Amino acid sequence: MLFQRSHFIFNVFFLIFISLNGFSQNFLKTSGRSIVNQDGDTVILRGMGLGGWMVQEGYMMAPGGFSGTQYQIRDKITELIGEDETNKFYDNWLKNHVRKIDVDSMKSWGFNLLRVPIHYNLFTAPIEDEPYPGSYTEINTGYALLDSLLGWCEDNEMYMMIDLHAAPGGQGYNADISDYDTSKFSLWESEFNQSKTVELWKRLSIRYKDKEWVAGYDLINEPNWNLPENALLKELYVRITNVIREQGDDHILFIEGNWFANDFTGLAPPWDDNMVYSPHKYWSPVDDEYLDWLVQDTLTTPTFVGETGENSNLWYRDAIKLYEDNGISWAWWPFKRIDAIQPPLSINYNEKYKKIVDYWNSGNDKPSKEDAIAGLTQLTEDIKFENCFYHKDIIDAMFRQPFSDETVPYAENIIPGIIYSTNFDMGIMGSAYYDAGADANYGGDFSPWNNGWGLRNDNVDIQLSNDSLSNGFHVGWTETDEWMKYTFKLDSPGAYNVKIRYATESGDGKFSLNIGDEQISDIISLPVTGSWEKWDYISVDSVIIGDFDNSFKFHINQGTFNFSFIEFNRIGDITSVNTKYVSSSTQDQKSIKITTNKDIDVLSELLSSNFIVHVNGNEVQISSLSFLDGNRSFILALANNVNPGDIVEISYTGNGIKSVDGLSLNTFNSEVVENTISYIHPIPGKIEAEHYFLQKGISVEDVNDLGGGKNIGNLDKGDYADYHIKVGSSGTYNVTYRSAADPNWSGGGQIEIGLVDTLSGEYNSIQNVILPLTNGWQDWESTSKAVNLIEGSYILRLKVVEGPFNLNWFSFDDSVSVGIPVPGYLEAEDYIFQSGTSLEMTEDEGGGQNIGYLDSADYVDYIINVTEEGFYDISYRVASDGSQDYANGGVIELQKLNDSLPPQILHTVSFPATSGWQDWKTFSNFAKVYMEKGDRKIRLFFTKTPFNLNWISFELYDGEILGVENEEISFVVYPNPAKKFIKIKSSYIPEKNITFKLIDISGKVLFRREKFNENQINEHISISNVNPDLIILHVYDGNELIAVKKVLINK
Repeated sequence: MLFQRSHFIFNVFFLIFISLNGFSQNFLKTSGRSIVNQDGDTVILRGMGLGGWMVQEGYMMAPGGFSGTQYQIRDKITELIGEDETNKFYDNWLKNHVRKIDVDSMKSWGFNLLRVPIHYNLFTAPIEDEPYPGSYTEINTGYALLDSLLGWCEDNEMYMMIDLHAAPGGQGYNADISDYDTSKFSLWESEFNQSKTVELWKRLSIRYKDKEWVAGYDLINEPNWNLPENALLKELYVRITNVIREQGDDHILFIEGNWFANDFTGLAPPWDDNMVYSPHKYWSPVDDEYLDWLVQDTLTTPTFVGETGENSNLWYRDAIKLYEDNGISWAWWPFKRIDAIQPPLSINYNEKYKKIVDYWNSGNDKPSKEDAIAGLTQLTEDIKFENCFYHKDIIDAMFRQPFSDETVPYAENIIPGIIYSTNFDMGIMGSAYYDAGADANYGGDFSPWNNGWGLRNDNVDIQLSNDSLSNGFHVGWTETDEWMKYTFKLDSPGAYNVKIRYATESGDGKFSLNIGDEQISDIISLPVTGSWEKWDYISVDSVIIGDFDNSFKFHINQGTFNFSFIEFNRIGDITSVNTKYVSSSTQDQKSIKITTNKDIDVLSELLSSNFIVHVNGNEVQISSLSFLDGNRSFILALANNVNPGDIVEISYTGNGIKSVDGLSLNTFNSEVVENTISYIHPIPGKIEAEHYFLQKGISVEDVNDLGGGKNIGNLDKGDYADYHIKVGSSGTYNVTYRSAADPNWSGGGQIEIGLVDTLSGEYNSIQNVILPLTNGWQDWESTSKAVNLIEGSYILRLKVVEGPFNLNWFSFDDSVSVGIPVPGYLEAEDYIFQSGTSLEMTEDEGGGQNIGYLDSADYVDYIINVTEEGFYDISYRVASDGSQDYANGGVIELQKLNDSLPPQILHTVSFPATSGWQDWKTFSNFAKVYMEKGDRKIRLFFTKTPFNLNWISFELYDGEILGVENEEISFVVYPNPAKKFIKIKSSYIPEKNITFKLIDISGKVLFRREKFNENQINEHISISNVNPDLIILHVYDGNELIAVKKVLINK
């Protein structure tokens, strides 16, 4: 018995040891730029932000949102249903919004982290409700919620991150984010609020410091307040850091910058050895330049993109791929929203709650107390996981698509049967579908990627349908060359009658069916049905579907129409249908692909003598025929080239080609071959506007201009043309547009060009130009503007922003100077490259355009031509609406760009808000900037936004710079210009310690040396690691500045 008892005790201690050992393995810490567990294994956090649970934000509380902080929302609810019922509503909201089923599901989808936004008032009372100043009343509601959530996370081996989303007093002018009450002291205006914040973190730390599945603490979410140099922000961060560490808590601290998490001025280097910088990313391009910005601001610490999302599936996929490829952790936002397509779960928008929101927005038709209670009670039921609509397309875009271009079915599609238009496959654009509209929200003017804003978060335009036979939705806004792919299960091969359910007011709609890259039906024209909501059928007879077919594409050959569903009915065996020609197209300049309705027997005899090909009416020689990998097609090779614009016809007179069912291919005569040969326009060079390969809304007419030929016309807003271009070398090009516009019919034109990467499909707007009025539709003028292009092959899209106008040609020239003269004015819209900005017409003096819709980390690049070397006084013409909580002026970094070096900050300027988005003020008297003569590339990098920018001016400055040298003290600095070192000599004998400082023109100290010197000064300083072109030498005797010298760097 004694042995058994000892054995039992040993087992207990062994289990405890194993438990403690396992306990420690999951704690996270930083290691270089990585987050690792206790075993040193790298951990990529894939998180979901539980927005709307403990902190309600108005924009998430209805499809169109409404302006409102949580305290205002609560007040509005109380006004309708009273205090008791309001308390019940919030109790049920907190209880039902996040439950174990939610956590279990997120784990199964692939998330390993939940970022939990907390409101301080669930943990402690506001300072104004405390019994005396500085006291702290604890509330247990928030702890109970966190404890339950952590338990569910532990069950799933998921991490929980505590995010102080609404700090005591509120941490930003944007009140909705942090429940800021403008009538009370903010976090930054009250030491009591700051101390309460520190105490809250102390108590959270005491409670959770030993919890291995707590990833860490996000100390303050999205501060957005005017905090010079972020000094007060850092001070509070350090106070919180110290109090957490004093509890023996080693959890990671996640640090967000000012201005919605992205301005890290003054917050680097890190002050703690277990710290992560956490910027947020919304509505901006997904590219390596953003990554470069992250790396620059976060030094050698890890990066965690703490909030990102609220965009299209295409953007989601690209963003996550960028993060994952570079080892960056991330957390999406949000988990649930009311009647929205962007989050994984959409909450039902019940009718009685909708009437409440309508009342709040309009002030009309106040609902009864009973109806309001019913609507709000239903809402707290609708937020339960099982009552939400699950967007599986979003989870697929986040967790599968970043690592695979393959498609998977969205629904089980069975042939024979009905396949709904919205049940196309899940996958990236170009694999599962192609849509010609906006692909994501990259900043600036919002353009919906799904025009119907229904059902799915892909780029296909889906809207609610009134068709009683539909699944409640249909595909609309169809445009030329769009398509959707549908994977299906085939019950039986054979010949099928295919019916299309559609509606249209236009008689232009056309479609065809493809399997793989092979067209299997004729191009079908769609007659007018009478309206966009009057539904009808059109049939396609005898479509052959074989044993090995498992997917098809619905191809829009010409828009536009609404598409509800497609129905397949089997009408017989494959042999019941003749083998016939379906389509043909050029594959390259010397080959034609011919497609039939059935699989071709590869043992068939292919004789060139049985085919006749005419190009522009002239017969051309056929050199060979061969089978393709596709079962229904074969290739006919030509002896001569087919050129863009050629008219090609083909005929077949033989009987030797047979389908696999033994039937001979029917003869055909003079079928027109689709000529897909496109011009590839070399850059530099001239592009004739009519030489596009794809267009929407454009017509071609004879031109009356030098050189003759054609011009494109009838150009209206939304029209576009696509061109293949090949940029020979990277550089800056002068783009000239040859346009005409009749003042009797037009107000002039505006055009945008952008590049589509032929490999990634990513689109980026690179230029926006206003075109002038002329004296008629054939009175031509030229307009020029510079743009930066990178070597490579692209699709260039020319988009009409405003019309009408005509366009004859446009050209790219790299042989002329494109630098904007300095001294002088630089118009903000005359950039050569931009990221995240938009243009709009300005109401400022002089007219033209301004740039706007700026977010932190947006930027614009320019080429300037400095005609006079020296120091410049630079002024900025800006506007913003200071009446908006979120608009509090701006900060701009002026940077000099060097091809082989990181950007050099020339100066940083800040300015207050004005009285409106078009209330323009000029701000000047900033640090002077030294400019060398010649062409220079500069960047305006926006670190605090939003504001609008119209122009900046460069005025040569001849005043005093950085102090005056004591005329009685002589210093010699040589060589100057210098390459690797400078020598400093003087007969001056200092009274105190001598200090040498090398400073760049923005005031940044690059080098400092202090020493005691009893003799004359003879100093040698290495500058091999100094990058600026100009530095300033300061010499101090003790604290007295005794000499200032400019030193040019010539490397």
